[in-house]
Amino acid sequence: MRLLTTLTALLTLTACTTPQPQPLPPLPPSTTPTPPPPGLVITLGATDAAMGLRSLDIQLTNNTGAPAQINGYPDIRRVLDTNLAPIETTIGHGTNGVAVVDSFDTPPHPVTLQPGGTAHAALLWRNRVTETDRKATLGAYLVIAPTPDAAPQTVEPHGGVDLGNTTTLGVSAWKTRTP
Repeated sequence: MRLLTTLTALLTLTACTTPQPQPLPPLPPSTTPTPPPPGLVITLGATDAAMGLRSLDIQLTNNTGAPAQINGYPDIRRVLDTNLAPIETTIGHGTNGVAVVDSFDTPPHPVTLQPGGTAHAALLWRNRVTETDRKATLGAYLVIAPTPDAAPQTVEPHGGVDLGNTTTLGVSAWKTRTP
């Protein structure tokens, strides 16, 4: 009986105590925004996909302290797979026979990018499988230079470049967007 009374008293005491509050997690260290990389920087926008025709926005931002003059096309040097191995492709200026797209074959003209300014171009391809004995191809990375004489940058398009097995791409000239 004494044991039962002791256990009951113990249970009553523990039920009446309030649990100790857990300590709050430490605050994350103060972070300052990372400055953009210097130079002419390539980033990729969204891929527009409709009925197998794909168009990827290529953006070139001038992160220098001076105006930059460009004239021509982005230099798409390679399409790479997930293992960074090159994929055999045919890349040409304009639509390159991929499709008929208004304004995609507009010839290049000089573009002056002020510091912080952005120019755009587009990469065009079809996701089409025409040969059943050839595996469909998915590019995971693009090696692009702003101009043929500039250093290349490796960028990763969201969702990849789903080429099917046609492996033909076209690229439009650099241009600025008017508001």
